[in-house]
Amino acid sequence: MEPTTIFHHIALSVKDLEESVKWYDDVFDLKVLSRMTIPHNGARLAFIGNGNFIIELIQMPDSKPLPPERGHPDTDNATQGWKHLCVSVDNNYEFVQRLKARGIKVAFEPKGMPRYGAFILDPDGNIIEIFDKDFDVSVI
Repeated sequence: MEPTTIFHHIALSVKDLEESVKWYDDVFDLKVLSRMTIPHNGARLAFIGNGNFIIELIQMPDSKPLPPERGHPDTDNATQGWKHLCVSVDNNYEFVQRLKARGIKVAFEPKGMPRYGAFILDPDGNIIEIFDKDFDVSVI
């Protein structure tokens, strides 16, 4: 029998671990599951999650910010590699409007088809897609 493969988490490098922990808790209700420091490189880590999804936040000493072209889905897609993480919500249009009212940076609002994905940025410019859970990707 083939072993079962289950994706466990995604890792994001951040400038300020505590700011990011607070932001992800405030915006997505992700709680700290564990913390650790890696002695040989000084990296501080926090695993955050909600029982369905885990993000590993990594703060490295002297880390470099994302280049500007990585801050919008259209230009980021022209660079190879991981693009974004996606969160599904009950109504992405209303969810994004609430985030905008709180000052969360929106890189790309829902456009085109009703309830099509929107993109926001975390404090470090990492792109997060906000997808409507009722949108059927099989019809694209």
